[in-house]
Amino acid sequence: MVKLEVNDEICLKLLSLSDAPTLFTLVDENRQHLKQWLPWLDFTQSVHDSEEFIKTTHQQLNDGLGLMGGIYLNHTLVGMCGYHPIDKINGSTSIGYWLAKKYQGQGVATQCVSHLIDYAFETLTLNKVSLSIAEHNYKSQDIALRLGFVHKEFKPDAEFLYDRRVNHICYWVAREEWLAHQAHID
Repeated sequence: MVKLEVNDEICLKLLSLSDAPTLFTLVDENRQHLKQWLPWLDFTQSVHDSEEFIKTTHQQLNDGLGLMGGIYLNHTLVGMCGYHPIDKINGSTSIGYWLAKKYQGQGVATQCVSHLIDYAFETLTLNKVSLSIAEHNYKSQDIALRLGFVHKEFKPDAEFLYDRRVNHICYWVAREEWLAHQAHID
């Protein structure tokens, strides 16, 4: 089992196929909330769909392209967070995440993203980490700013969400900037 301890209450864990019913229920209960910003909800209509997703996360890890894990808060699955496949040639990756609505605003996503950035730079020795965030997703933009991301790029029509095109703001941070930011807050 692959598991990253974020702190005493939060961990990121590679899901097993036995987690598919729990994952599907969490997605289904938060479908309307998640549909605001995530394009894949219409493709998750059954436990089988969650099983297929979990299989892709295992393949991503087996291919050395990074962890996409369940966010566990006090042993309860509350969302997902992980690397969109790592670009080994360029030493970069982006991080994606989502949380069930009732667990937002508690710092869970911020702590998970911060942990994955540390892991990307310290363990995986990557050079750049990015977050691509919908233009009006202010909660996620706040995470990027809180974590000290210093660069951003506007990407018009970056994603199609069900009935509309959405612009993205891409935030990124290089290893040296992240390490300097971390030294400043310690």
